[in-house]
Amino acid sequence: MAAMGLVVAALAVVLVPWLWAAVLHLVWRPYAAARAFARQGIRGPPYRFFYGNSGEAKAMLAAAGGEVLDRSSHDIVPRVMPHYRAWASRHGKVFVSWSGATPTLCAGTYDMVKRILSDKSGLYAKPDPGPTILSLLGMGLVFTEGEDWARHRRVVHPAFAMDKLKSMAGTMAACAGEVVQDWEARVATAPGGKATVEVGQQFTELTADVISHTAFGSSFRRGKEVFMAQRELQGIAFAAINSVRFPGMGYVPTKANLRRWRLERKVRGTLMDIIRERVAAAGEARGYGSDLLGLMLEANAAAGAASKKAAAAIMSMDEIIDECKTFFFAGHDTTAQLLTWAMFLLGTHQDWQRRLREEVLRECGGGAGAPPPPPLNGDALGKLKLVNMVLYETLRLYGAVSMIGRVAASDADLCGVKVPRGTVLAIPIAMLHRDEEVWGADAGEFNPLRFRDGVGRAAAIPGALLAFSGGPRSCIGQDFAMLEAKATLALILRRFEFEVAPEYVHAPADFLTLQPLRGLAVVLKLLDP
Repeated sequence: MAAMGLVVAALAVVLVPWLWAAVLHLVWRPYAAARAFARQGIRGPPYRFFYGNSGEAKAMLAAAGGEVLDRSSHDIVPRVMPHYRAWASRHGKVFVSWSGATPTLCAGTYDMVKRILSDKSGLYAKPDPGPTILSLLGMGLVFTEGEDWARHRRVVHPAFAMDKLKSMAGTMAACAGEVVQDWEARVATAPGGKATVEVGQQFTELTADVISHTAFGSSFRRGKEVFMAQRELQGIAFAAINSVRFPGMGYVPTKANLRRWRLERKVRGTLMDIIRERVAAAGEARGYGSDLLGLMLEANAAAGAASKKAAAAIMSMDEIIDECKTFFFAGHDTTAQLLTWAMFLLGTHQDWQRRLREEVLRECGGGAGAPPPPPLNGDALGKLKLVNMVLYETLRLYGAVSMIGRVAASDADLCGVKVPRGTVLAIPIAMLHRDEEVWGADAGEFNPLRFRDGVGRAAAIPGALLAFSGGPRSCIGQDFAMLEAKATLALILRRFEFEVAPEYVHAPADFLTLQPLRGLAVVLKLLDP
Protein backbone atom coordinates (compact mmCIF):
# COMPACT_ATOMS: atom_id res chain seq x y z
CA MET A 1 0.00 0.00 0.00
CA ALA A 2 2.84 2.33 0.85
CA ALA A 3 4.33 1.69 -2.57
CA MET A 4 1.00 2.40 -4.21
CA GLY A 5 0.77 5.63 -2.25
CA LEU A 6 4.20 6.66 -3.47
CA VAL A 7 3.18 5.97 -7.08
CA VAL A 8 0.03 8.05 -6.67
CA ALA A 9 2.00 10.84 -5.09
CA ALA A 10 4.55 10.76 -7.90
CA LEU A 11 1.81 10.86 -10.53
CA ALA A 12 0.20 13.76 -8.72
CA VAL A 13 3.49 15.65 -8.73
CA VAL A 14 3.65 15.22 -12.50
CA LEU A 15 0.00 15.53 -13.44
CA VAL A 16 -1.18 18.36 -11.19
CA PRO A 17 1.19 20.99 -12.71
CA TRP A 18 0.36 19.68 -16.19
CA LEU A 19 -3.38 19.88 -15.55
CA TRP A 20 -3.00 23.32 -14.02
CA ALA A 21 -1.07 24.52 -17.08
CA ALA A 22 -3.74 23.03 -19.35
CA VAL A 23 -6.51 24.83 -17.42
CA LEU A 24 -4.60 28.10 -17.67
CA HIS A 25 -4.02 27.70 -21.40
CA LEU A 26 -7.40 26.31 -22.45
CA VAL A 27 -9.75 28.05 -20.01
CA TRP A 28 -8.41 30.92 -17.97
CA ARG A 29 -6.29 32.75 -20.59
CA PRO A 30 -8.96 32.67 -23.34
CA TYR A 31 -11.53 33.88 -20.79
CA ALA A 32 -9.24 36.69 -19.59
CA ALA A 33 -8.30 37.72 -23.15
CA ALA A 34 -11.95 37.78 -24.28
CA ARG A 35 -12.87 39.93 -21.25
CA ALA A 36 -9.97 42.30 -21.94
CA PHE A 37 -10.99 42.76 -25.59
CA ALA A 38 -14.68 43.12 -24.66
CA ARG A 39 -13.85 45.96 -22.26
CA GLN A 40 -12.36 47.77 -25.26
CA GLY A 41 -15.48 47.19 -27.35
CA ILE A 42 -13.91 44.41 -29.42
CA ARG A 43 -15.94 41.24 -29.70
CA GLY A 44 -16.28 38.29 -31.99
CA PRO A 45 -17.50 34.69 -32.17
CA PRO A 46 -17.38 33.09 -28.70
CA TYR A 47 -14.45 30.91 -27.68
CA ARG A 48 -15.18 27.19 -27.72
CA PHE A 49 -13.09 24.94 -25.51
CA PHE A 50 -9.93 23.62 -27.19
CA TYR A 51 -11.15 24.04 -30.79
CA GLY A 52 -11.87 27.77 -30.71
CA ASN A 53 -13.79 28.76 -33.85
CA SER A 54 -12.24 26.19 -36.21
CA GLY A 55 -15.48 24.20 -36.47
CA GLU A 56 -17.54 27.24 -37.43
CA ALA A 57 -14.90 28.42 -39.89
CA LYS A 58 -14.62 25.00 -41.58
CA ALA A 59 -18.37 24.71 -41.90
CA MET A 60 -18.59 28.10 -43.64
CA LEU A 61 -15.64 27.30 -45.90
CA ALA A 62 -17.21 23.96 -46.85
CA ALA A 63 -20.52 25.66 -47.67
CA ALA A 64 -18.76 28.35 -49.71
CA GLY A 65 -16.83 25.71 -51.65
CA GLY A 66 -19.99 24.75 -53.54
CA GLU A 67 -20.70 28.31 -54.69
CA VAL A 68 -19.70 29.67 -58.08
CA LEU A 69 -19.20 33.35 -58.88
CA ASP A 70 -20.47 35.16 -61.93
CA ARG A 71 -17.58 35.99 -64.26
CA SER A 72 -18.25 39.68 -63.79
CA SER A 73 -17.86 39.38 -60.00
CA HIS A 74 -14.43 39.87 -58.44
CA ASP A 75 -15.52 39.50 -54.84
CA ILE A 76 -13.56 36.43 -53.83
CA VAL A 77 -14.06 36.98 -50.08
CA PRO A 78 -17.29 34.91 -49.78
CA ARG A 79 -15.43 31.94 -51.27
CA VAL A 80 -11.98 32.09 -49.66
CA MET A 81 -12.77 33.95 -46.40
CA PRO A 82 -16.51 33.47 -45.72
CA HIS A 83 -15.98 33.24 -41.95
CA TYR A 84 -14.17 36.58 -41.90
CA ARG A 85 -16.89 38.20 -43.99
CA ALA A 86 -19.57 36.84 -41.61
CA TRP A 87 -17.73 37.84 -38.43
CA ALA A 88 -16.89 41.32 -39.74
CA SER A 89 -20.54 41.91 -40.69
CA ARG A 90 -21.56 41.07 -37.11
CA HIS A 91 -18.72 42.60 -35.11
CA GLY A 92 -17.07 45.24 -37.31
CA LYS A 93 -13.74 45.45 -39.16
CA VAL A 94 -11.76 44.76 -35.99
CA PHE A 95 -12.87 41.65 -34.11
CA VAL A 96 -11.38 38.75 -32.17
CA SER A 97 -11.74 35.08 -33.10
CA TRP A 98 -10.04 31.95 -31.80
CA SER A 99 -7.51 29.61 -33.38
CA GLY A 100 -7.74 26.88 -30.80
CA ALA A 101 -7.11 28.69 -27.53
CA THR A 102 -5.13 31.49 -29.19
CA PRO A 103 -6.90 34.83 -29.76
CA THR A 104 -6.72 36.15 -33.32
CA LEU A 105 -7.33 39.86 -33.78
CA CYS A 106 -8.54 40.84 -37.24
CA ALA A 107 -6.51 43.95 -38.07
CA GLY A 108 -9.16 45.20 -40.46
CA THR A 109 -8.09 48.85 -40.78
CA TYR A 110 -5.22 50.27 -42.77
CA ASP A 111 -4.00 52.21 -39.72
CA MET A 112 -3.45 48.92 -37.90
CA VAL A 113 -1.86 47.31 -40.94
CA LYS A 114 0.57 50.18 -41.39
CA ARG A 115 1.59 50.03 -37.72
CA ILE A 116 2.14 46.27 -37.90
CA LEU A 117 4.05 46.13 -41.19
CA SER A 118 6.22 49.18 -40.50
CA ASP A 119 7.42 47.83 -37.15
CA LYS A 120 11.19 47.39 -36.93
CA SER A 121 11.44 46.47 -33.26
CA GLY A 122 10.28 42.86 -33.56
CA LEU A 123 7.08 43.58 -31.64
CA TYR A 124 4.97 42.05 -34.42
CA ALA A 125 6.79 38.87 -35.39
CA LYS A 126 6.08 36.27 -38.04
CA PRO A 127 4.11 33.31 -36.61
CA ASP A 128 5.82 29.95 -36.28
CA PRO A 129 5.14 28.30 -39.66
CA GLY A 130 5.61 24.76 -38.38
CA PRO A 131 7.74 22.01 -39.93
CA THR A 132 5.47 21.35 -42.92
CA ILE A 133 5.60 24.90 -44.27
CA LEU A 134 9.32 25.17 -43.47
CA SER A 135 9.97 22.09 -45.57
CA LEU A 136 8.49 23.98 -48.52
CA LEU A 137 9.79 27.53 -48.02
CA GLY A 138 12.77 27.10 -45.73
CA MET A 139 13.86 29.48 -42.98
CA GLY A 140 14.67 32.23 -45.46
CA LEU A 141 13.72 35.89 -45.69
CA VAL A 142 10.02 35.08 -45.30
CA PHE A 143 10.37 33.72 -41.75
CA THR A 144 13.67 34.93 -40.27
CA GLU A 145 13.57 37.72 -37.68
CA GLY A 146 15.82 40.40 -36.23
CA GLU A 147 19.53 40.28 -37.01
CA ASP A 148 19.16 37.01 -38.93
CA TRP A 149 16.70 38.68 -41.30
CA ALA A 150 18.96 41.74 -41.74
CA ARG A 151 21.94 39.48 -42.45
CA HIS A 152 20.00 37.45 -45.04
CA ARG A 153 18.65 40.61 -46.66
CA ARG A 154 22.13 42.09 -47.10
CA VAL A 155 23.29 38.98 -48.94
CA VAL A 156 20.18 38.36 -51.06
CA HIS A 157 19.36 41.96 -52.02
CA PRO A 158 22.12 42.46 -54.65
CA ALA A 159 20.72 39.57 -56.70
CA PHE A 160 17.40 41.42 -57.09
CA ALA A 161 18.79 44.83 -58.10
CA MET A 162 16.95 46.16 -61.15
CA ASP A 163 20.05 46.24 -63.37
CA LYS A 164 20.62 42.56 -62.65
CA LEU A 165 16.96 41.73 -63.31
CA LYS A 166 16.92 43.56 -66.64
CA SER A 167 19.74 41.32 -67.82
CA MET A 168 17.45 38.34 -67.15
CA ALA A 169 14.60 39.68 -69.31
CA GLY A 170 15.94 37.85 -72.36
CA THR A 171 15.89 34.53 -70.51
CA MET A 172 12.35 35.20 -69.30
CA ALA A 173 11.22 36.02 -72.86
CA ALA A 174 12.95 32.94 -74.29
CA CYS A 175 11.13 30.64 -71.87
CA ALA A 176 7.80 32.33 -72.59
CA GLY A 177 8.55 32.15 -76.31
CA GLU A 178 8.59 28.36 -76.15
CA VAL A 179 5.08 28.37 -74.66
CA VAL A 180 3.88 30.79 -77.36
CA GLN A 181 5.34 28.59 -80.11
CA ASP A 182 3.53 25.57 -78.68
CA TRP A 183 0.27 27.52 -78.65
CA GLU A 184 0.84 28.70 -82.23
CA ALA A 185 1.24 25.10 -83.38
CA ARG A 186 -1.91 24.03 -81.56
CA VAL A 187 -3.97 26.88 -83.00
CA ALA A 188 -2.60 26.33 -86.52
CA THR A 189 -3.89 22.75 -86.57
CA ALA A 190 -7.14 23.37 -84.70
CA PRO A 191 -10.48 23.40 -86.58
CA GLY A 192 -11.73 26.92 -87.20
CA GLY A 193 -8.35 28.42 -86.30
CA LYS A 194 -9.13 28.40 -82.60
CA ALA A 195 -7.75 26.21 -79.81
CA THR A 196 -8.77 25.89 -76.18
CA VAL A 197 -5.83 25.79 -73.77
CA GLU A 198 -5.79 25.34 -70.00
CA VAL A 199 -3.31 28.09 -69.21
CA GLY A 200 -2.94 27.71 -65.44
CA GLN A 201 -0.80 24.58 -65.57
CA GLN A 202 1.10 25.99 -68.55
CA PHE A 203 2.02 29.10 -66.54
CA THR A 204 3.07 26.97 -63.56
CA GLU A 205 5.49 25.06 -65.78
CA LEU A 206 6.63 28.26 -67.51
CA THR A 207 7.45 30.11 -64.29
CA ALA A 208 9.25 27.02 -62.99
CA ASP A 209 11.36 27.08 -66.18
CA VAL A 210 12.07 30.78 -65.71
CA ILE A 211 13.16 30.44 -62.09
CA SER A 212 15.18 27.32 -62.97
CA HIS A 213 17.11 29.23 -65.64
CA THR A 214 17.44 32.57 -63.86
CA ALA A 215 18.24 31.09 -60.44
CA PHE A 216 20.37 28.11 -61.43
CA GLY A 217 21.63 28.93 -64.93
CA SER A 218 23.29 25.93 -66.56
CA SER A 219 22.02 23.76 -63.67
CA PHE A 220 18.41 24.47 -64.65
CA ARG A 221 17.55 20.81 -65.24
CA ARG A 222 18.31 19.98 -61.64
CA GLY A 223 16.39 23.12 -60.69
CA LYS A 224 13.37 21.53 -62.33
CA GLU A 225 13.84 18.53 -60.04
CA VAL A 226 13.54 20.93 -57.11
CA PHE A 227 10.35 22.30 -58.67
CA MET A 228 8.78 18.84 -58.94
CA ALA A 229 9.59 18.04 -55.31
CA GLN A 230 8.28 21.39 -54.11
CA ARG A 231 4.99 20.94 -55.97
CA GLU A 232 4.42 17.76 -53.99
CA LEU A 233 5.53 19.48 -50.77
CA GLN A 234 2.96 22.21 -51.48
CA GLY A 235 0.21 19.60 -51.62
CA ILE A 236 1.37 18.07 -48.33
CA ALA A 237 1.51 21.52 -46.70
CA PHE A 238 -1.99 22.41 -47.89
CA ALA A 239 -3.39 19.13 -46.56
CA ALA A 240 -1.70 19.72 -43.20
CA ILE A 241 -3.09 23.24 -42.87
CA ASN A 242 -6.62 22.01 -43.53
CA SER A 243 -6.52 19.16 -41.01
CA VAL A 244 -6.81 19.09 -37.22
CA ARG A 245 -3.32 19.68 -35.87
CA PHE A 246 -2.06 18.53 -32.50
CA PRO A 247 1.21 19.76 -30.99
CA GLY A 248 4.15 17.75 -32.29
CA MET A 249 2.24 16.00 -35.10
CA GLY A 250 4.66 17.42 -37.66
CA TYR A 251 7.41 15.28 -36.14
CA VAL A 252 5.50 11.97 -35.91
CA PRO A 253 6.51 9.40 -38.60
CA THR A 254 3.14 9.33 -40.35
CA LYS A 255 2.93 8.39 -44.03
CA ALA A 256 2.68 12.07 -45.04
CA ASN A 257 5.59 13.09 -42.81
CA LEU A 258 7.79 10.25 -44.08
CA ARG A 259 7.11 11.36 -47.66
CA ARG A 260 7.79 14.98 -46.70
CA TRP A 261 11.11 14.07 -45.14
CA ARG A 262 12.17 12.15 -48.26
CA LEU A 263 11.28 15.14 -50.45
CA GLU A 264 13.15 17.49 -48.12
CA ARG A 265 16.26 15.36 -48.40
CA LYS A 266 15.94 15.32 -52.20
CA VAL A 267 15.58 19.13 -52.39
CA ARG A 268 18.44 19.71 -49.99
CA GLY A 269 20.72 17.20 -51.72
CA THR A 270 20.05 18.65 -55.17
CA LEU A 271 20.63 22.23 -54.03
CA MET A 272 23.75 21.24 -52.09
CA ASP A 273 25.26 19.64 -55.21
CA ILE A 274 24.59 22.77 -57.28
CA ILE A 275 26.07 25.07 -54.63
CA ARG A 276 29.20 22.94 -54.19
CA GLU A 277 29.81 23.06 -57.94
CA ARG A 278 29.54 26.86 -57.88
CA VAL A 279 31.93 27.18 -54.94
CA ALA A 280 34.40 24.88 -56.69
CA ALA A 281 34.13 26.92 -59.91
CA ALA A 282 34.80 30.14 -57.98
CA GLY A 283 37.84 28.49 -56.40
CA GLU A 284 39.15 27.87 -59.92
CA ALA A 285 38.58 31.55 -60.80
CA ARG A 286 35.61 30.74 -63.05
CA GLY A 287 33.24 32.78 -60.91
CA TYR A 288 30.00 31.94 -59.16
CA GLY A 289 27.80 32.64 -62.19
CA SER A 290 25.53 35.55 -63.15
CA ASP A 291 22.24 33.92 -62.13
CA LEU A 292 20.41 34.53 -58.84
CA LEU A 293 22.28 31.79 -57.01
CA GLY A 294 25.63 32.99 -58.33
CA LEU A 295 24.92 36.60 -57.37
CA MET A 296 23.88 35.51 -53.88
CA LEU A 297 26.99 33.36 -53.39
CA GLU A 298 29.18 36.20 -54.65
CA ALA A 299 27.60 38.67 -52.22
CA ASN A 300 27.98 36.16 -49.41
CA ALA A 301 31.66 35.66 -50.18
CA ALA A 302 32.22 39.42 -50.42
CA ALA A 303 30.63 39.92 -47.00
CA GLY A 304 33.04 37.42 -45.50
CA ALA A 305 36.08 38.86 -47.25
CA ALA A 306 35.36 42.47 -46.29
CA SER A 307 36.77 42.14 -42.78
CA LYS A 308 36.99 39.74 -39.89
CA LYS A 309 34.11 41.59 -38.25
CA ALA A 310 31.96 41.05 -41.32
CA ALA A 311 32.57 37.33 -41.16
CA ALA A 312 29.62 37.13 -38.78
CA ALA A 313 27.40 38.29 -41.63
CA ILE A 314 28.18 35.22 -43.77
CA MET A 315 25.26 32.90 -44.45
CA SER A 316 25.82 29.22 -43.79
CA MET A 317 25.29 26.55 -46.41
CA ASP A 318 21.96 25.59 -44.81
CA GLU A 319 20.83 29.23 -44.87
CA ILE A 320 21.70 29.55 -48.55
CA ILE A 321 19.72 26.38 -49.27
CA ASP A 322 16.75 27.84 -47.39
CA GLU A 323 16.92 31.03 -49.44
CA CYS A 324 16.96 28.91 -52.62
CA LYS A 325 13.80 27.16 -51.41
CA THR A 326 12.20 30.52 -50.68
CA PHE A 327 12.83 32.23 -53.98
CA PHE A 328 12.19 29.05 -55.96
CA PHE A 329 8.70 28.53 -54.54
CA ALA A 330 7.78 32.22 -54.19
CA GLY A 331 9.38 33.00 -57.54
CA HIS A 332 7.34 30.57 -59.58
CA ASP A 333 4.01 29.89 -57.88
CA THR A 334 2.92 33.46 -57.16
CA THR A 335 3.92 34.65 -60.65
CA ALA A 336 2.07 31.75 -62.26
CA GLN A 337 -1.12 32.80 -60.47
CA LEU A 338 -0.59 36.46 -61.39
CA LEU A 339 -0.40 35.49 -65.08
CA THR A 340 -3.40 33.17 -64.80
CA TRP A 341 -5.65 35.81 -63.26
CA ALA A 342 -4.39 38.49 -65.67
CA MET A 343 -5.42 36.24 -68.56
CA PHE A 344 -8.83 35.77 -66.96
CA LEU A 345 -9.34 39.53 -66.60
CA LEU A 346 -8.12 40.32 -70.12
CA GLY A 347 -10.16 37.42 -71.50
CA THR A 348 -13.32 38.87 -69.95
CA HIS A 349 -12.47 42.55 -70.72
CA GLN A 350 -11.77 42.64 -74.44
CA ASP A 351 -11.47 46.42 -74.49
CA TRP A 352 -8.50 46.27 -72.13
CA GLN A 353 -6.99 43.41 -74.09
CA ARG A 354 -7.05 45.55 -77.22
CA ARG A 355 -5.52 48.55 -75.42
CA LEU A 356 -2.69 46.45 -74.06
CA ARG A 357 -2.02 44.86 -77.45
CA GLU A 358 -1.75 48.29 -79.06
CA GLU A 359 0.75 49.35 -76.41
CA VAL A 360 2.83 46.19 -76.80
CA LEU A 361 2.97 46.50 -80.59
CA ARG A 362 3.88 50.17 -80.29
CA GLU A 363 6.64 49.75 -77.71
CA CYS A 364 7.94 46.25 -78.48
CA GLY A 365 7.26 45.87 -82.20
CA GLY A 366 5.40 43.21 -84.15
CA GLY A 367 2.01 43.18 -85.81
CA ALA A 368 0.67 42.71 -89.34
CA GLY A 369 3.01 43.98 -92.05
CA ALA A 370 5.68 45.00 -89.53
CA PRO A 371 9.27 43.72 -89.69
CA PRO A 372 10.19 40.96 -87.23
CA PRO A 373 10.23 42.51 -83.77
CA PRO A 374 13.49 42.71 -81.83
CA PRO A 375 13.94 40.45 -78.79
CA LEU A 376 12.24 41.78 -75.69
CA ASN A 377 14.50 43.57 -73.23
CA GLY A 378 14.14 45.26 -69.87
CA ASP A 379 14.04 48.79 -71.29
CA ALA A 380 11.18 48.00 -73.71
CA LEU A 381 9.23 46.21 -71.00
CA GLY A 382 9.67 49.24 -68.75
CA LYS A 383 7.62 51.30 -71.21
CA LEU A 384 4.52 49.10 -70.90
CA LYS A 385 2.55 51.40 -68.59
CA LEU A 386 -0.90 49.96 -69.34
CA VAL A 387 0.37 46.40 -68.87
CA ASN A 388 1.79 47.50 -65.53
CA MET A 389 -1.56 48.97 -64.49
CA VAL A 390 -3.44 45.80 -65.41
CA LEU A 391 -0.99 43.65 -63.45
CA TYR A 392 -1.36 45.82 -60.35
CA GLU A 393 -5.15 45.70 -60.63
CA THR A 394 -4.90 41.93 -61.00
CA LEU A 395 -2.85 41.79 -57.81
CA ARG A 396 -5.44 43.91 -56.01
CA LEU A 397 -8.38 41.73 -57.01
CA TYR A 398 -6.71 38.32 -57.23
CA GLY A 399 -3.51 38.57 -55.19
CA ALA A 400 -1.82 35.25 -54.50
CA VAL A 401 -2.18 35.61 -50.72
CA SER A 402 -5.55 36.53 -49.20
CA MET A 403 -4.30 36.99 -45.65
CA ILE A 404 -1.02 37.38 -43.77
CA GLY A 405 -0.39 37.07 -40.06
CA ARG A 406 1.86 38.35 -37.29
CA VAL A 407 2.12 37.57 -33.59
CA ALA A 408 2.41 40.09 -30.76
CA ALA A 409 5.78 39.24 -29.18
CA SER A 410 4.80 41.15 -26.03
CA ASP A 411 1.83 43.15 -24.77
CA ALA A 412 1.23 45.92 -27.31
CA ASP A 413 -0.87 49.01 -27.96
CA LEU A 414 -2.07 48.73 -31.54
CA CYS A 415 -3.78 51.97 -32.55
CA GLY A 416 -5.36 52.25 -29.10
CA VAL A 417 -6.20 48.56 -28.75
CA LYS A 418 -4.43 46.73 -25.92
CA VAL A 419 -3.23 43.45 -27.41
CA PRO A 420 -2.03 40.65 -25.09
CA ARG A 421 1.26 38.91 -25.81
CA GLY A 422 0.83 35.88 -28.07
CA THR A 423 -2.21 37.26 -29.91
CA VAL A 424 -2.22 36.47 -33.63
CA LEU A 425 -2.80 39.56 -35.77
CA ALA A 426 -4.57 38.64 -39.03
CA ILE A 427 -4.31 41.10 -41.93
CA PRO A 428 -7.23 40.30 -44.29
CA ILE A 429 -5.69 41.51 -47.55
CA ALA A 430 -8.59 40.40 -49.77
CA MET A 431 -11.05 42.39 -47.63
CA LEU A 432 -8.83 45.47 -47.38
CA HIS A 433 -8.37 45.52 -51.16
CA ARG A 434 -12.14 45.88 -51.49
CA ASP A 435 -12.60 48.63 -48.89
CA GLU A 436 -14.67 51.33 -50.63
CA GLU A 437 -13.55 53.98 -48.13
CA VAL A 438 -9.99 53.49 -49.38
CA TRP A 439 -10.35 52.33 -53.00
CA GLY A 440 -13.53 54.20 -53.95
CA ALA A 441 -17.07 53.19 -54.84
CA ASP A 442 -15.75 50.99 -57.68
CA ALA A 443 -13.51 48.94 -55.35
CA GLY A 444 -15.22 45.73 -56.47
CA GLU A 445 -14.71 46.45 -60.17
CA PHE A 446 -11.83 45.90 -62.58
CA ASN A 447 -10.44 49.38 -63.20
CA PRO A 448 -6.70 49.45 -64.00
CA LEU A 449 -6.83 53.24 -64.47
CA ARG A 450 -6.79 53.66 -60.69
CA PHE A 451 -3.04 52.95 -61.01
CA ARG A 452 -2.44 55.55 -63.72
CA ASP A 453 -0.42 57.74 -61.33
CA GLY A 454 1.45 54.85 -59.77
CA VAL A 455 0.87 52.43 -56.92
CA GLY A 456 1.29 55.08 -54.22
CA ARG A 457 -1.60 57.21 -55.53
CA ALA A 458 -4.02 54.46 -56.51
CA ALA A 459 -6.06 54.73 -53.30
CA ALA A 460 -6.94 57.25 -50.62
CA ILE A 461 -4.13 55.84 -48.47
CA PRO A 462 -0.53 55.45 -49.76
CA GLY A 463 0.68 51.87 -49.68
CA ALA A 464 -2.84 50.42 -49.77
CA LEU A 465 -1.83 47.66 -52.22
CA LEU A 466 -0.64 44.81 -50.00
CA ALA A 467 -0.03 42.12 -52.63
CA PHE A 468 3.71 42.28 -51.89
CA SER A 469 3.13 42.98 -48.17
CA GLY A 470 4.54 46.33 -47.03
CA GLY A 471 7.07 48.12 -44.88
CA PRO A 472 10.69 46.97 -44.53
CA ARG A 473 9.71 43.33 -45.09
CA SER A 474 7.92 43.81 -48.40
CA CYS A 475 8.64 41.10 -50.97
CA ILE A 476 12.18 41.36 -52.28
CA GLY A 477 11.18 39.61 -55.52
CA GLN A 478 8.35 41.91 -56.62
CA ASP A 479 10.34 43.51 -59.48
CA PHE A 480 11.35 40.04 -60.69
CA ALA A 481 7.70 38.92 -60.73
CA MET A 482 6.47 42.03 -62.53
CA LEU A 483 9.21 41.83 -65.16
CA GLU A 484 8.48 38.17 -65.87
CA ALA A 485 4.73 38.79 -66.06
CA LYS A 486 5.18 41.72 -68.45
CA ALA A 487 7.51 39.74 -70.73
CA THR A 488 5.07 36.82 -70.90
CA LEU A 489 1.98 38.95 -71.51
CA ALA A 490 3.77 40.99 -74.18
CA LEU A 491 4.62 37.87 -76.17
CA ILE A 492 1.08 36.50 -75.85
CA LEU A 493 -0.64 39.76 -76.74
CA ARG A 494 1.27 40.33 -79.95
CA ARG A 495 0.48 36.82 -81.25
CA PHE A 496 -3.03 36.00 -79.99
CA GLU A 497 -6.52 37.21 -79.38
CA PHE A 498 -8.13 35.25 -76.56
CA GLU A 499 -11.25 34.89 -74.51
CA VAL A 500 -12.23 32.80 -71.51
CA ALA A 501 -13.70 29.49 -72.66
CA PRO A 502 -17.44 28.85 -72.12
CA GLU A 503 -16.72 25.86 -69.88
CA TYR A 504 -14.67 27.92 -67.37
CA VAL A 505 -16.14 27.92 -63.84
CA HIS A 506 -15.33 31.06 -61.85
CA ALA A 507 -14.49 29.63 -58.44
CA PRO A 508 -11.29 31.11 -56.97
CA ALA A 509 -9.84 28.80 -54.30
CA ASP A 510 -7.04 29.07 -51.77
CA PHE A 511 -4.40 26.33 -52.20
CA LEU A 512 -1.72 28.25 -50.26
CA THR A 513 -2.01 30.66 -53.18
CA LEU A 514 -5.22 31.84 -54.89
CA GLN A 515 -5.98 29.67 -57.92
CA PRO A 516 -8.95 28.86 -60.17
CA LEU A 517 -10.58 25.77 -58.65
CA ARG A 518 -10.80 23.92 -61.98
CA GLY A 519 -8.12 25.71 -63.95
CA LEU A 520 -8.52 28.45 -66.54
CA ALA A 521 -9.52 27.37 -70.05
CA VAL A 522 -8.85 30.05 -72.68
CA VAL A 523 -9.79 30.09 -76.38
CA LEU A 524 -6.82 31.29 -78.47
CA LYS A 525 -6.90 32.72 -81.98
CA LEU A 526 -3.78 33.70 -83.91
CA LEU A 527 -3.50 37.29 -85.03
CA ASP A 528 -2.80 37.95 -88.69
CA PRO A 529 0.93 37.54 -89.37
